[in-house]
Amino acid sequence: MKHWLFSLGTFLLLLTGSAGEPENLFLAHVNENGTPEGRKVPAQCAVRTAAGKLHITFGAPGSLEYMVYITPDLGNRLYLSGIMKAANLVPGKEGWQNGRIAMRFLDQSGKRTGSWPEVVSISGTTGEKPFGKVYSIPPKASVLLIEPAHFGKSGSVEYRNLSLTTLPANLLLAPNPGGIPEKGLVQGTLRMSVKNGLLNVRIDGSGNRIIHIPIDPAWKSLKLEMEMRTESVRNGDADWKDARLGLRFYQGSKAVGPWPDIFRMSGTREWQNCTRIYEIPEGARGLNFEPANFGISGTVEFKNMKLTVYELR
Repeated sequence: MKHWLFSLGTFLLLLTGSAGEPENLFLAHVNENGTPEGRKVPAQCAVRTAAGKLHITFGAPGSLEYMVYITPDLGNRLYLSGIMKAANLVPGKEGWQNGRIAMRFLDQSGKRTGSWPEVVSISGTTGEKPFGKVYSIPPKASVLLIEPAHFGKSGSVEYRNLSLTTLPANLLLAPNPGGIPEKGLVQGTLRMSVKNGLLNVRIDGSGNRIIHIPIDPAWKSLKLEMEMRTESVRNGDADWKDARLGLRFYQGSKAVGPWPDIFRMSGTREWQNCTRIYEIPEGARGLNFEPANFGISGTVEFKNMKLTVYELR
């Protein structure tokens, strides 16, 4: 019953944040100052919240463990961001004995599930180090324990603007890696804008933009949804020199799998609905997503573009 109440609380917090920025999951179960419920603040540790973000300073070794209940509404990825700074932080003998945000996912029985997350860490004396990292939620995860900490011998570490949020389902949007920010992007003849969680692209004349999207090994297929139109697009001197949405899967710098079946146009065509499922080749770790006009002239527009994970392996 207690677990259900916590899950419902997390769900309601997400609903209240849906109209603006995603809810900061660090703050789902904390006291007024940002301390986890039922936890004591270590010696020489200061905790506060401001503008929906968490701020923690350790003047001596210590840690604070926050608990996040994993519910279906969180999706399958989380985004950790903030700023870290160390002063004379002396690490211990073990690799984990430094300043770090430790993480582990647990299943319903309380056992660790999935691999150890690759965490952010720091030692020595540094300037401010902003960070932003995406974490995949293991399929059997029930709880995430996330622990800003000073595991070193001495010195201090500061974590500011700490935030743990869900990510947009649309892989084309920031803060997804490679995603386009809310303010949009301008590059030569190309204009990108974001509206209602969807990406719009217009290219007047020749131009293109590659969005490189990291692929999680757990993903089996992706779903593309968009509309596309062209106006007076003149083809170039090769069959690929037209208006198109280029796609190619990669493992490092090596292309993997066959060329995906893409959407392409030339001349003048009215808006066309374009939807397709793309199977992810084995071994693929990235996708180049490329709105382009490789023709000599004309305009191509893509609107309401959305790329989502369709199926897991």
